[in-house]
Amino acid sequence: MLGQNRLIQLWEQLFSIYGIHIGQMLLTRADMEDRERFLNARDSVSGLGTGGMSTKLQAADVACRTGIDTIIAAGSRSGVIADVIVGQPVGTRFHAIQTPLENRKRWIFGALAAVLERGSSLLPKGIREVRGNFSRGEVIRIRSLQGRDIAHGVSRYNSDALRIIAGHHIQQIGEILGYDYGPVAVHRDDMIVS
Repeated sequence: MLGQNRLIQLWEQLFSIYGIHIGQMLLTRADMEDRERFLNARDSVSGLGTGGMSTKLQAADVACRTGIDTIIAAGSRSGVIADVIVGQPVGTRFHAIQTPLENRKRWIFGALAAVLERGSSLLPKGIREVRGNFSRGEVIRIRSLQGRDIAHGVSRYNSDALRIIAGHHIQQIGEILGYDYGPVAVHRDDMIVS
């Protein structure tokens, strides 16, 4: 039986062959069940990664919270989409939450060009109005100034904080709020464009 230290040393040796640095994050069930702790752990992992499985899991989480079943499967496999459509067991299925979060009253207006045309994250500077109340980590709707839904995404800030930093440059977030959870209101990896 290998101890935790020996296991990490072995992984470090094996991954170093490919020039990959490894790390370890120990999480408890409570870390996954408490939304704030989960977000902090996710942000730590995302900061270390380059958009692989972590990004796929984040996208699946956003989709499921808005009532959409999601499948992560090998896109390089021939016929994978057809298999999914006919109900073949392919990849990993994430079931939609039975009672999706109530998004009709949680809106952010603005930034249409950045999100749709450039595929960018939503920055506070692009926010013109925040409606409704929501917590950090909740799925919200992003709307054009005309009221058309353009995306759903996981908010990095709660509604009160977004109201305060709306229209401001990213360099001002920490100064205005006294803290920051990063430069974006909704990261592109946590967003599904409608």
